[in-house]
Amino acid sequence: MDKVKKKIRTYLGVGIALLIGLPAGIVMTVFGATKGITALLVIGIVLIVAGFYVGPVLLVQVTEKKKLGRVISAIDNQNLYTAQEIAAGTGIREKAVLGYINEALQKGYIIGYKWENDRLELIKSRKQTWDKSTQKCPFCGAPVVVDPKAESTVCPYCGAHMKVQD
Repeated sequence: MDKVKKKIRTYLGVGIALLIGLPAGIVMTVFGATKGITALLVIGIVLIVAGFYVGPVLLVQVTEKKKLGRVISAIDNQNLYTAQEIAAGTGIREKAVLGYINEALQKGYIIGYKWENDRLELIKSRKQTWDKSTQKCPFCGAPVVVDPKAESTVCPYCGAHMKVQD
Protein backbone atom coordinates (compact mmCIF):
# COMPACT_ATOMS: atom_id res chain seq x y z
CA MET A 1 0.00 0.00 0.00
CA ASP A 2 2.93 2.35 0.66
CA LYS A 3 4.08 2.01 -2.97
CA VAL A 4 0.65 3.09 -4.19
CA LYS A 5 0.53 6.03 -1.76
CA LYS A 6 3.96 7.13 -2.98
CA LYS A 7 2.78 7.02 -6.61
CA ILE A 8 -0.31 9.03 -5.69
CA ARG A 9 1.82 11.71 -4.03
CA THR A 10 4.20 11.84 -7.00
CA TYR A 11 1.46 12.07 -9.63
CA LEU A 12 -0.41 14.67 -7.60
CA GLY A 13 2.65 16.83 -6.97
CA VAL A 14 3.89 16.77 -10.56
CA GLY A 15 0.37 17.23 -11.95
CA ILE A 16 -0.29 20.30 -9.81
CA ALA A 17 3.15 21.73 -10.61
CA LEU A 18 2.47 21.34 -14.33
CA LEU A 19 -0.94 22.95 -14.03
CA ILE A 20 0.61 25.87 -12.16
CA GLY A 21 3.25 26.02 -14.88
CA LEU A 22 0.57 26.51 -17.54
CA PRO A 23 -0.22 30.19 -16.77
CA ALA A 24 3.44 30.82 -16.00
CA GLY A 25 4.27 29.39 -19.43
CA ILE A 26 1.79 31.74 -21.07
CA VAL A 27 3.42 34.74 -19.40
CA MET A 28 6.90 33.48 -20.30
CA THR A 29 5.89 32.90 -23.92
CA VAL A 30 4.42 36.39 -24.31
CA PHE A 31 7.40 38.01 -22.59
CA GLY A 32 9.91 35.92 -24.56
CA ALA A 33 8.20 36.68 -27.87
CA THR A 34 7.87 40.44 -27.24
CA LYS A 35 11.40 40.88 -25.89
CA GLY A 36 13.03 38.49 -28.38
CA ILE A 37 14.33 36.07 -25.71
CA THR A 38 14.25 32.71 -27.47
CA ALA A 39 15.11 30.59 -24.43
CA LEU A 40 12.26 32.11 -22.43
CA LEU A 41 9.91 31.58 -25.37
CA VAL A 42 10.86 27.90 -25.67
CA ILE A 43 10.56 27.26 -21.92
CA GLY A 44 7.16 28.98 -21.93
CA ILE A 45 5.93 26.82 -24.80
CA VAL A 46 7.14 23.65 -23.05
CA LEU A 47 5.35 24.66 -19.85
CA ILE A 48 2.14 25.39 -21.76
CA VAL A 49 2.19 22.04 -23.55
CA ALA A 50 3.11 20.07 -20.42
CA GLY A 51 0.55 21.90 -18.30
CA PHE A 52 -2.20 21.49 -20.85
CA TYR A 53 -1.62 17.86 -21.83
CA VAL A 54 0.43 16.07 -19.16
CA GLY A 55 -0.95 17.73 -16.00
CA PRO A 56 -4.54 16.50 -16.45
CA VAL A 57 -3.34 13.01 -17.39
CA LEU A 58 -1.36 12.80 -14.14
CA LEU A 59 -4.34 13.98 -12.11
CA VAL A 60 -6.51 11.29 -13.72
CA GLN A 61 -3.83 8.78 -12.73
CA VAL A 62 -4.19 9.97 -9.12
CA THR A 63 -7.83 8.91 -9.24
CA GLU A 64 -6.93 5.55 -10.76
CA LYS A 65 -4.25 4.88 -8.15
CA LYS A 66 -6.69 5.80 -5.36
CA LYS A 67 -9.11 3.19 -6.72
CA LEU A 68 -6.24 0.70 -6.83
CA GLY A 69 -5.50 1.58 -3.20
CA ARG A 70 -9.13 0.92 -2.26
CA VAL A 71 -8.95 -2.51 -3.89
CA ILE A 72 -5.70 -3.34 -2.09
CA SER A 73 -7.18 -2.12 1.19
CA ALA A 74 -10.25 -4.33 0.66
CA ILE A 75 -7.98 -7.32 0.18
CA ASP A 76 -5.61 -6.58 3.06
CA ASN A 77 -7.97 -5.11 5.66
CA GLN A 78 -11.40 -6.54 4.88
CA ASN A 79 -10.28 -9.97 3.66
CA LEU A 80 -12.28 -9.78 0.43
CA TYR A 81 -10.89 -12.19 -2.16
CA THR A 82 -13.26 -12.31 -5.16
CA ALA A 83 -13.81 -9.54 -7.68
CA GLN A 84 -17.52 -9.58 -6.86
CA GLU A 85 -16.89 -9.11 -3.11
CA ILE A 86 -14.33 -6.37 -3.71
CA ALA A 87 -16.62 -4.59 -6.18
CA ALA A 88 -19.47 -4.67 -3.67
CA GLY A 89 -17.20 -3.47 -0.86
CA THR A 90 -15.55 -0.63 -2.78
CA GLY A 91 -18.22 0.53 -5.19
CA ILE A 92 -15.89 -0.07 -8.15
CA ARG A 93 -17.16 -1.99 -11.19
CA GLU A 94 -16.27 -5.68 -11.14
CA LYS A 95 -14.45 -5.54 -14.49
CA ALA A 96 -12.31 -2.64 -13.23
CA VAL A 97 -11.61 -4.54 -10.00
CA LEU A 98 -10.19 -7.42 -12.05
CA GLY A 99 -7.84 -4.98 -13.76
CA TYR A 100 -6.73 -3.51 -10.44
CA ILE A 101 -6.13 -6.97 -8.98
CA ASN A 102 -4.04 -7.90 -12.02
CA GLU A 103 -2.02 -4.68 -11.71
CA ALA A 104 -1.53 -5.18 -7.97
CA LEU A 105 -0.27 -8.73 -8.49
CA GLN A 106 2.02 -7.83 -11.39
CA LYS A 107 3.57 -4.77 -9.73
CA GLY A 108 3.98 -6.44 -6.34
CA TYR A 109 1.53 -4.19 -4.49
CA ILE A 110 0.02 -7.30 -2.90
CA ILE A 111 2.36 -10.12 -2.02
CA GLY A 112 1.58 -13.68 -1.11
CA TYR A 113 -1.52 -14.10 -3.28
CA LYS A 114 -2.27 -15.72 -6.62
CA TRP A 115 -5.36 -15.45 -8.82
CA GLU A 116 -6.90 -18.88 -9.11
CA ASN A 117 -10.46 -20.13 -9.70
CA ASP A 118 -11.81 -16.55 -9.94
CA ARG A 119 -10.51 -15.57 -6.50
CA LEU A 120 -7.33 -14.56 -4.74
CA GLU A 121 -5.75 -17.50 -3.00
CA LEU A 122 -3.17 -17.12 -0.27
CA ILE A 123 0.11 -18.80 -1.26
CA LYS A 124 0.94 -21.16 1.54
CA SER A 125 4.70 -21.15 1.09
CA ARG A 126 6.82 -20.37 4.11
CA LYS A 127 8.87 -17.92 2.07
CA GLN A 128 5.72 -15.83 1.58
CA THR A 129 5.17 -15.32 5.29
CA TRP A 130 6.52 -12.24 6.99
CA ASP A 131 7.59 -14.06 10.15
CA LYS A 132 11.18 -14.97 10.75
CA SER A 133 11.89 -18.41 12.16
CA THR A 134 14.71 -20.25 13.86
CA GLN A 135 16.62 -23.18 12.40
CA LYS A 136 19.32 -25.30 13.93
CA CYS A 137 22.73 -24.84 12.29
CA PRO A 138 23.75 -28.22 10.81
CA PHE A 139 27.42 -27.54 11.60
CA CYS A 140 27.52 -26.18 15.16
CA GLY A 141 23.95 -26.77 16.35
CA ALA A 142 23.33 -23.14 17.30
CA PRO A 143 19.89 -21.60 16.77
CA VAL A 144 19.94 -19.31 13.72
CA VAL A 145 17.19 -16.77 12.97
CA VAL A 146 16.38 -16.98 9.26
CA ASP A 147 14.42 -14.67 7.00
CA PRO A 148 11.95 -16.82 5.02
CA LYS A 149 12.27 -14.52 2.00
CA ALA A 150 16.03 -15.12 1.78
CA GLU A 151 17.53 -17.97 -0.22
CA SER A 152 20.26 -18.58 2.37
CA THR A 153 21.63 -17.24 5.63
CA VAL A 154 24.90 -17.29 7.56
CA CYS A 155 25.27 -18.76 11.04
CA PRO A 156 26.45 -15.95 13.35
CA TYR A 157 28.36 -18.44 15.52
CA CYS A 158 30.39 -20.55 13.09
CA GLY A 159 29.96 -18.60 9.84
CA ALA A 160 28.50 -21.53 7.93
CA HIS A 161 26.26 -20.79 4.96
CA MET A 162 22.85 -22.42 5.34
CA LYS A 163 20.11 -22.87 2.77
CA VAL A 164 16.72 -21.72 4.08
CA GLN A 165 14.47 -24.76 4.49
CA ASP A 166 10.87 -24.62 3.19
